[in-house]
Amino acid sequence: MSNISLLRIDDRLIHGQVMTGWVKHLNASKIIIIDNELVNDDFMISVLEMAVPSHMQLNIYSVDNAVSILKNIQNDGRDDQIIILVKSPLPVWELIKQDVNFDTLTVGGMGVNENRTKLYRNLAASQSEREAFREISKTGLPILIQVIPNDNPSDLLQHL
Repeated sequence: MSNISLLRIDDRLIHGQVMTGWVKHLNASKIIIIDNELVNDDFMISVLEMAVPSHMQLNIYSVDNAVSILKNIQNDGRDDQIIILVKSPLPVWELIKQDVNFDTLTVGGMGVNENRTKLYRNLAASQSEREAFREISKTGLPILIQVIPNDNPSDLLQHL
């Protein structure tokens, strides 16, 4: 069975902590980024492609395209170790509403911006992101804060 090893929110997407920590920890062979804006940004795609180790595959999809792809991955019988990266909980909630299933949602990085206020330590969230977290939690999907694999996970719901 295909293995979605990590579903991670990190608004920086691919960076040192992801590459050195999570990829090695999970022995991942593929990264999937789901982002409706990034999918059309050729420059940023090329930057991200350069950040991925040569032995790994990188795919970037819109939420709509990701639905069928993730459903196929979950049923294709392959033994890939896949990391899925998103910038916020909003695409995760859209995927869940379209019957894409996950085991756990890990929150690694959501920085402050003009729409976000502090949520917990270095994490910030907008009102719509907080609501998406609440809706996701109603499905029973665990939402954990864990920046790097060696960190002890913390339940995000304690901080909403």
